Amino acid sequence: MKSIKKIDPKNNINGIPTPPLWLSLLPLLVTGLALGLSVFIFNVQPHFSLVLGAITAGISAYIFGYSWETIKAGFKNSINRTTPSLLILLIIGMLIGIWIASGIVPAIMYYGFKFLVARWFLPIILLVCSVMALITGSSWSTIGTIGVASIGIGDGLGIPAAMTAGAIVSGSFFGDKISPMSDSTNLTSSVLGVNLYEHIKHMQYSTIPALIVSLIAFTIMGFMVAGDGVVDGDVSHYLQGIKENFNLSIWLFIPPIAVIILILMKVPAIPSLLAGLILGGGAFVVLQDGSFKVLFETIHTGFVLDTEDSSINELFSRGGMESMYNVIALALVSLAFGGIMNSTKMLHSIFMGMSRFLKSIGTLNLSVILTSFFVNIFGANQYLAVILPGQMFEESYRGERLKLKNLTRALESGGTLTASLIPWNSSAVFIYTALGVSAAAYAPFAILCWFTALVEIFFGYTKITMYKLPQYDIREDDECN
Repeated sequence: MKSIKKIDPKNNINGIPTPPLWLSLLPLLVTGLALGLSVFIFNVQPHFSLVLGAITAGISAYIFGYSWETIKAGFKNSINRTTPSLLILLIIGMLIGIWIASGIVPAIMYYGFKFLVARWFLPIILLVCSVMALITGSSWSTIGTIGVASIGIGDGLGIPAAMTAGAIVSGSFFGDKISPMSDSTNLTSSVLGVNLYEHIKHMQYSTIPALIVSLIAFTIMGFMVAGDGVVDGDVSHYLQGIKENFNLSIWLFIPPIAVIILILMKVPAIPSLLAGLILGGGAFVVLQDGSFKVLFETIHTGFVLDTEDSSINELFSRGGMESMYNVIALALVSLAFGGIMNSTKMLHSIFMGMSRFLKSIGTLNLSVILTSFFVNIFGANQYLAVILPGQMFEESYRGERLKLKNLTRALESGGTLTASLIPWNSSAVFIYTALGVSAAAYAPFAILCWFTALVEIFFGYTKITMYKLPQYDIREDDECN
């Protein structure tokens, strides 16, 4: 088979040639060293490591000949693309706090304790989160609502928190990937001009086998760790704690049902979540006898439960806009870093260095997945892990007459789904903020997130479902098929 089509190395911007490979790799090297020190040795947040990488990229590009305007446009455009997603993060933070304070999450937990059987808990939560994320189009919204309640239920049933978090993450990301309402799914298809529903349909070849494997694995785990049934003592402890601190009512299910109905009516995510926030606030004032002062404080700083039972306090004290500041800050600096690397053609230079090794469709597909994974590591943002490799590998897929939906599927497998497995990635930081379980703990159990990539690699080397364009038109768009 012929080698993958090479990119012209004379590509330039305003007369400035593509930076050499060593210069393009320098920011990644600096970022990698800084991340190693900050995360593994000093045990501090990774934000400054990414800032240092962005500074290195900017200075390197400026010395090479790029103007400040080009560098600035790079990080501005990258951040502008994801502004709606950052706003959703703030709303989710508010929603978590208010839905706990209003009794919505405690009510879901309370009835979950009464009706869920321990040994079937993990596969049921996997499916429930899949459906919820499919309907809402947001893995993060699902994790921040149903996921928060599920962690508490699993704890009461004697299920290890890492297993429960793995089921929550697997289900939430599966539903997110096949939902036409998902921001990341829409972003991935739009970056390469692939029809949204063609993209979703093509992803199912890899995500559905991964879901089936996950269901089997979680069913086996449930029978292994749960024994013959419910851990009555632990459940009674949680049931009593919920009844003592929250007024339970059937009316508490109106806000989540309303959000689901709005999503089914194709109302966009932001107004749907805001409706859930307003209804949750009303439930807090009316059903929990809360004051508007406490309501506003909870929206900003989150809900804090103060009882003599530390385990109950820890379970329900979370949420608020402030809880998302760390995630948003990480997203901003990582997007700035990636935007500079892209606008100054450093990523293009790295791809040119890689292209000599792309000898087959299998190695091309594997390179996309690995590149997306490494962008998640060094860029710490799932949007970058889709946008940047997509731009890098588009011409090579066209050169092999591969439909671009093959590329968008690989980007989701290697980029979006693996983001939750890297502790300092903004996706994993959000999950830790919402569930209180670290990526290092739940990653082995987030089966769908890493098994999907293995299926995709298998497809690349066997050419199964790797659809090609007609011979007569190698630039035909997937929207036309």
